[in-house]
Amino acid sequence: MANTLSKFFNRLFGAEQGTPVISPPQAAPEIVAAPKAAEPVEKAASEPLIAVHQAEPVLAPDTPANNTANTEKLIAWKPVLPVESLFFDWIMGYPGEGGNVETEQTVMQALYKLLASDLNDAVIVPRVPSVIPQLLNSLRSKTISAGDLSRQIVKDVVLVGEVINTVNSALYNPADRINSLEKAVMILGEEGLRLVIAKVAFRPIINLNAGQFTRRAAPHIWAQSEKCAVACHTLARDMDPFHAFLTGLMKNVGLIIAFRLLDQTCEHGKFKYSPAFQPIFSSVAATLSYRIAQRWEFPEHVILALQQQAGGRKAIEWSPLGHLLHTADLIAKMRLLVNHSQLNSSDKKLRLGLNPAEVSCFDLLNEIQLYDTTGVQQHPEAQT
Repeated sequence: MANTLSKFFNRLFGAEQGTPVISPPQAAPEIVAAPKAAEPVEKAASEPLIAVHQAEPVLAPDTPANNTANTEKLIAWKPVLPVESLFFDWIMGYPGEGGNVETEQTVMQALYKLLASDLNDAVIVPRVPSVIPQLLNSLRSKTISAGDLSRQIVKDVVLVGEVINTVNSALYNPADRINSLEKAVMILGEEGLRLVIAKVAFRPIINLNAGQFTRRAAPHIWAQSEKCAVACHTLARDMDPFHAFLTGLMKNVGLIIAFRLLDQTCEHGKFKYSPAFQPIFSSVAATLSYRIAQRWEFPEHVILALQQQAGGRKAIEWSPLGHLLHTADLIAKMRLLVNHSQLNSSDKKLRLGLNPAEVSCFDLLNEIQLYDTTGVQQHPEAQT
């Protein structure tokens, strides 16, 4: 499985053209041990005992793409509104309303156990459709025709559906519905096809339906992943926009796995959790994402960007892609919360601290779908 995924993502990221990839490290990142649940704890319900996961401080490697020594230090944007906690409550389907010490400890112990394990054995990752690596390799050829690509795409019914639906979306807005696969491939072009292929590859990972927690959260997590990927693609400056797009899609892989663990550890589909639970749960989920990216042999700068989302005790020396992912993730969360009436779009606090391009991206994410990156990039404010 690891081999198949590694080959797929090497092609996806263009490793054959010299893009550096790194193998998984020999040692797993340091994991903070969870407290022993057997010992009696005399604390109020509002002060749960949770093992706080502290990721190791992340420093950008000394490479031309990430070296910030001679450039302005990147500062992470902090929204005025509690976007992270609001988004977590929303995908959980209810507010925490306090905390249950025993349940929180059970959940965190299960997450730490997973982090300490071999993720290839512990996590069920869907197989990449066999046609996808072949297609990605073909896209690198300058002599491949639309007809040749169509004959490869037709082997995968899901991919056919995505291609046809995309060219008939509001972005392309054809006068008449397009049902010809070859014509659809010509309209999409290379970049459009790569985005379609990425979506087909990631959707089964994000949309793993299991128990009540995952069924409730998965649609929202996938919607946020799409918008985060679009925001990364749109706001990418001096970096590969497709790499940024894929980093945005990868951000929530660990989160969906963490929700699957909730299904396994919580018998009832609901429990009381404290304000301290959300940031710890999210940090471990972010660590899972970057650990999986290591297993799949993503490029080094992508792994670094994902690792930085887990936070740590010390201030992070943000890499350009890590800084971009942090901002795009929050913008996408705000957009979903506004669209679902959890936040007021007219609240001026939403946009405080964002630059004009980021504000424009937030506003336009209201309408666009996964492939509608062109509309955002052509907006005049997005170029300032």
